Formats: sequence, structure tokens, C-alpha cells
Amino acid sequence: MGAPYVSIKRLADNSLSAMLSAVEVYNKPQMTYRDEVAVMLVVNAWELALKATLRQKNRSIFYPKQRGERYRSIGIDDALGRVSARNLWPADIDGPAATANIKALTEYRDRAIHLYNAQGLGAVLYPYLQQNVLNYRDFMLAKFKKDLADSMTWQLLPLGAAAPADAVQFMKVDRNSTMVVEVEEFIKELRHLMDEAQDSGGDMARVATMYDINMQSVKKMSSADLVVAVSPTADGQIAVRKTDPNQTHPYSATELLKKVNTRRKGRKLTSYDVQVICWKESLRDNTKYAWKHSNGASHVWSGDALSYLASLSDERYNALRSEFVAHRRAMANG
Repeated sequence: MGAPYVSIKRLADNSLSAMLSAVEVYNKPQMTYRDEVAVMLVVNAWELALKATLRQKNRSIFYPKQRGERYRSIGIDDALGRVSARNLWPADIDGPAATANIKALTEYRDRAIHLYNAQGLGAVLYPYLQQNVLNYRDFMLAKFKKDLADSMTWQLLPLGAAAPADAVQFMKVDRNSTMVVEVEEFIKELRHLMDEAQDSGGDMARVATMYDINMQSVKKMSSADLVVAVSPTADGQIAVRKTDPNQTHPYSATELLKKVNTRRKGRKLTSYDVQVICWKESLRDNTKYAWKHSNGASHVWSGDALSYLASLSDERYNALRSEFVAHRRAMANG
């Protein structure tokens, strides 16, 4: 008997339902065990989405059947491994960074029973959960043409009786706490996951994100470290994201090219290839990929730029080279 039939549509739909439930649970004003339940649902949403992605490519989502036992479907760690090994991450999502984000939440889920007494750990989880939802939305749009924003509002504000805890301050663990070992081990694992993602050239903005809710007039928002994004599906609502270009755009042009060549398959790219695609697609004008200080001489590049350039085929680069040569000839002949 072969493996049981699994519907890709059902997997994707159930995944969306799990993520929507996670957001609903997390935003309830009064609920105990909030973080634990929300994280369990988020991890479940990703496991189903990754399995649906594997099934799209006719890949198995089961372990080899053992005699006398039923088929067992793979878990989240194996699903992440198989999607990464088969290069099934969308071009605009950095796989290592998104994986680090998911594994951070998986680590919390696995430790939840031991961390029930660690008050305030949600302050550390929040940046990972927030970025996870954004990663998930991009993933589902790219893979299944399903937009999470169609089923939820983006107008929720994290209102509370106390100001949010500073994650850095929270990491200064109370030495008198009986849970100090568990908490320190958890934070150590988070740092390890982030270090791995960074070492692999991952887009660190995909791992965790912090948001400020700014209650002033839009016309006054002119600080250099703020990016104001108006969602076309959010009725004009404004999300203000505090960014540090040193983290979001860490690569010089030389470093970018080196990391792209390390990651991609095909011929070795040159700075000319980067010049050509920047000409064709105006990458230097897109802050998602490039950033330059007003007084700076050159651009710096993001993990998204790394992922995008590495995803393009030799055929695409060669075609752009030919088009660029034709363009320059036409300009010269004016």
C-alpha cells in the first residue's frame, strides 16, 4: 500500500487557519498561556505550509514506512530541511534567515513546559513572532497566491497597562530566579540560531523585527532611521518600522558579490553582472535591496539583494548583458 493521498489545497488552507488562530489568540486582551498557544499554532501553520510546498513538487512528506506501522508524516525540522535542500524557498525570502526565525519559535515550543514559570519571556518572543507573520505572508503569497491580509486586519495596536519590556534588559536574567538555567539556555539557543543565519549570509531582517507605534502626524515623520510603509490592503494604515542599515544592509558591493557567488549555482558572476541588473531593474533605487547615506559615496546591500541575485539563472544574466550592450550602442549612435 502506498502513502496516503494528501491534498495540497487542504494543507495550505489549514495552514492559513492555524496562523489566523495564532494571531487571534495573541491579540486577546485576557488569556492565560497566550504565548505558548500562539507559538504552537504558528509552528503548526509553518509545518503545514512547508508540507504543501513539498507536495507541490511531488516530494514525499512521509518517513519510510516501517513494517506493521502506519505512515508517519515528517515534522517541522525535517520539513524545513527538505525545503531548504531542494531550494524551494521563494526568491525574495532568505531561506537561512526565515529558518532561523521558525526554529527560534520551535525551540520555545519544545521548551514551553519547562519555561512556564519564566515571567516576561514574551518580550523576547515578540520580535520573532512579529517577523514570522510577515515572513509567512510573503511565503504564502509566493507559493499559493494566498494573502494573509485578506483574512485579517492590520489595525490592531499592542495597547497595554505597562510599556513593553526592553528585550536587551530582559536578557539580563535575574540570578535569583529558579528558572535561570532554562532561560539562559533558551536565550543562548536564540543567539546561536541568529549567528548561524548571519554566518550563512542570511537576511537578518527576516529573523526578528521591532515596531514602534508612533502617534504623531505623518508629516512629522522624517527621522532617517524610520521607514514608513503604507499597506495597500490596510485601508491606509501606517506601520512604522525602526531600522538600522548596519543590520538590514550589511554588505558592500564586493561582499555582496562574493556571497552571491558562494550561494548560487552556475558561472561566477562579476561586478559587470551586478551593474547590468541594477541598470535593468533599478535595484539601487529600491530600499529593499540597496541603501546609501545622503553623504555616502556608495550603496550597501541587504540580505534580500543577496537572495534575489543568487536566485537568477545564467540565462537571465547573459540576456541582460546582451540587452545592455545593445542599449549602449543605441545611445552611442544617438
